[in-house]
Amino acid sequence: MLGAALRSELSKLYRQRITWASFGVVVLLAGLITWGSHYRQDQLELDERMLSEFVVAGKTVTALFVAQAALPVAIVVLLPMLVAVVVGATIAGERQLGTLRTMMTRPVGRLTVLAAKLLTSAGFAAALTIVLGLAALGFGQAVFGWGDLVILRGGLTILDAQTGLVRVAQAYGLGCVAMATIALVALMFSAILDNPMTAAGLTVALLLVSAVVGTMPYFENVEPYLISSLITVPTDAFAAEIDWQTLRQSLLYLACYAVGATVVGGAVFARRDITC
Repeated sequence: MLGAALRSELSKLYRQRITWASFGVVVLLAGLITWGSHYRQDQLELDERMLSEFVVAGKTVTALFVAQAALPVAIVVLLPMLVAVVVGATIAGERQLGTLRTMMTRPVGRLTVLAAKLLTSAGFAAALTIVLGLAALGFGQAVFGWGDLVILRGGLTILDAQTGLVRVAQAYGLGCVAMATIALVALMFSAILDNPMTAAGLTVALLLVSAVVGTMPYFENVEPYLISSLITVPTDAFAAEIDWQTLRQSLLYLACYAVGATVVGGAVFARRDITC
């Protein structure tokens, strides 16, 4: 039953124009970052960045550099917004159109339908993140070629291409987890509300309010637990030395958000009257 429901949800999701438009947007972003890196390449040279204290032979802007630059730009606003818009319509949009009522007349339980929607939503969020990374690597390879990963964070770190690729993969893997969490939050609002745009708007509003609260000095103790701080955790993979203990804690907090959103959304979906 779950397999059939999952195939149905995937079919519905990838028949929507907004889904493919979202992939197009992240590919466009990767292209713009590549173009910007090429246009400002001279200003990205390490001897200028490091005030001529170091001279590094070889290329400093590579495909790995483009992938590293794309993730922090997208993960704060663009990816969460796209995920919220698409996933926010998963339940609320179908309820608004009346298709959810028709679906529930079939011999399939609500929990099965919800599980299929959860997997589809999380999978879409992860796929969007992966497409961003692949597009950045592809454009970067075409324009700059392959090479080492130069990290200018907390000092100068140069990783060989193989190690750099592992770091990029780790960062985008963490990005998939972060965006999947946003998808589950959006799905929760979609289960609670009747309007898909309201569900998407509340998801984005939650992130914005969380980010504002995190900037206030008297809330500095709770800042590490805010969802706006946790979704930036993937960029920690680009640190000179990864703090695995802090990273594991952040993943645990993300898991708490994901489980909480799933429980609340599931409880509402299981009890709500969808016959009207």
